[in-house]
Amino acid sequence: MKKIRYIYGIMGCLLIILMPGLSSCNDKLADELFMKNSYIVHNGWQEYALEVTEDNTAILPIYFGVNGTSGNDKDIVLTVELDPDTLAGYNWDKYKNQTNLYYKILPEEAYTFGADTWTIPKGELKTTASVKIDLNKIEEVGSLYDDYVLPVRIASSTGEPMGQNKYTKVLAHIGFKNDYSGTYSGKGVITQQGTTYTTEITSTLLYAINNNVCYMFVGEKTRANTQDYLNYVVEIERNEWGGIVLSSNVEGLQFKPYSAKLSRKYTYNYNDQRYYTEITTIELAYEYLDSTQGEPLMMSFEGTFSMSRDVLRVEYPDVDVEE
Repeated sequence: MKKIRYIYGIMGCLLIILMPGLSSCNDKLADELFMKNSYIVHNGWQEYALEVTEDNTAILPIYFGVNGTSGNDKDIVLTVELDPDTLAGYNWDKYKNQTNLYYKILPEEAYTFGADTWTIPKGELKTTASVKIDLNKIEEVGSLYDDYVLPVRIASSTGEPMGQNKYTKVLAHIGFKNDYSGTYSGKGVITQQGTTYTTEITSTLLYAINNNVCYMFVGEKTRANTQDYLNYVVEIERNEWGGIVLSSNVEGLQFKPYSAKLSRKYTYNYNDQRYYTEITTIELAYEYLDSTQGEPLMMSFEGTFSMSRDVLRVEYPDVDVEE
């Protein structure tokens, strides 16, 4: 019995001796559980709808951060570079040999970074890079109808190492918006001329290319279901009185507009008194030549679609509001 008590006594002394070391280890764990790394906050594939400004430019933000469980005790300086290989891999994985559907890299002449380096300051956990995109330049060197991606990755990180590869890259899918672009819901009917054959659609998408101009694809055509979708592009231009005009530069489309009307109304938002609900309605009628099936067919289209969004009342003080 005395021997057992003696052993317990020795063990107790050892534990007391070791406790300061254990406490110190726990304190370090509390300060930092993981190695710090710099990374792109919104990494991987990211969708952007960028507001077009009066000078026909838009700003793409790229957010950088530093992870870890403790504060940042040093300046972290970052640089970036283009990453075409990641976009090429994404295109191949998604579309394989359908190269006409590949996303294109945003032309380098069409954008500028606001700086050469970016610093996450000591005591802070993030910073932002701004990329200015010039839509006029896109039109000069490319096409505003193409589907663009800006592939970017962190090239260097001074102060803390870069994170894992997948967290330091972004494929920024670039879209633009004005105050009437977006996805509209409703009903449109495509009729093959000279027959009773019809097809219906329940939505249409307007893509902004400046403050007053959008484009769309005729009838049921989309990027997803039509390989030569650029042959079915129609522009919608809003004039200073709020009316719209349809036109197309695609000669083979034989596009002929019948009528086009855009209207807008505001209603009270009873769920949140800070907002009105803005409802934009577009009515379209036109004809075009569909050549996707080999034999060209003249088609007529007629449809009405609406889009709603909540807008702050203070930003629309003079509108007429319906009950």
